Amino acid sequence: MARKTFKNVITSEEKLEKINPKNKTLMNMFLNNLKKNHSDGTIKVYRSNFNIFFVWNLENNDNKFFINLRKIELNEFFDYCVSELKYNSARYSNMHSSLSSLSNFIENMLDDDYPDFRNIVKKIDKLPSEKVRKKTIIKEEVIDEFLNKLKKEKRYQEACYIALVISCGARFSELLRISTDLIDENHTVIDGIFLETLEEIQTKGRGQNGKMLKKYLIKDIFLPYYKLWLPERARILKEKGLNHNSIFLKKNGEPATPAVVRNWVKGWEDELGMDIYIHAFRHYWATWLSNKNVNPALIQSLQGWESADMVNLYDDTTFLEKDFDLKDLKGVLKKK
Repeated sequence: MARKTFKNVITSEEKLEKINPKNKTLMNMFLNNLKKNHSDGTIKVYRSNFNIFFVWNLENNDNKFFINLRKIELNEFFDYCVSELKYNSARYSNMHSSLSSLSNFIENMLDDDYPDFRNIVKKIDKLPSEKVRKKTIIKEEVIDEFLNKLKKEKRYQEACYIALVISCGARFSELLRISTDLIDENHTVIDGIFLETLEEIQTKGRGQNGKMLKKYLIKDIFLPYYKLWLPERARILKEKGLNHNSIFLKKNGEPATPAVVRNWVKGWEDELGMDIYIHAFRHYWATWLSNKNVNPALIQSLQGWESADMVNLYDDTTFLEKDFDLKDLKGVLKKK
């Protein structure tokens, strides 16, 4: 029961080759400038958006030079995004932002060459925000039961992965960067509750390397499943004649890729009868700590969040589930 997303691929290598050379030059100049303070992942998103736009421009707008585009032509593209590409408000906004950023770059940096150019993308309305996917909230009892199931079925690697994400709340892109040489079960912090990785890993953030942070794993959650998986992992590596520090493996013993994890997730969805995505486990981590009355400042620090607002954002506990101290209120009511 994967969360469905409509895809309509309009680009191809052949079409990309035909994009107006002047538009290619503008795009590459902008992306090269962007590399100074943005990650490779961000650059990839911008490039993908530009490829879609310029292929549309090739096929529907006579491959017109971006500088000479009129507002009505840009508006036609955004209409196409909604009607044909089925963009939701977030995807629409992302494309809108990319083209607007390119326009700002031309207006601010290439004004000597194009003194009359103005950013007209920002004059085109964005779509109103909307929730297009139902949020998945995974309860503690569901996690406990499923981990026990995986353990009984000796699916130790999958159990270890779930234990890792719910013990540290890392992003999908970060989890496979946590390797065996970063984990020492004796290297603990905060009264021995958390395992601290021996080195920092790359996390999301500005710049090519993102933000480098240590990760903190709840020891009693992660370690039992990690120890179950390690002997099996060692056996597989020995059979395949391999030696590397990746915790998780493909069937051939090589380091696991995101595709391997996505296949696990598909299986978990069928077994649990709910939509599963790794970000839901990140919410589970924050919610679990909050329910254990962990200080929000500590939760913020463990995740390296710059704002305390992020704690509330990731805490899925409803007000009815929170443990409020109502002694004073009860005392007042008894007197009435």
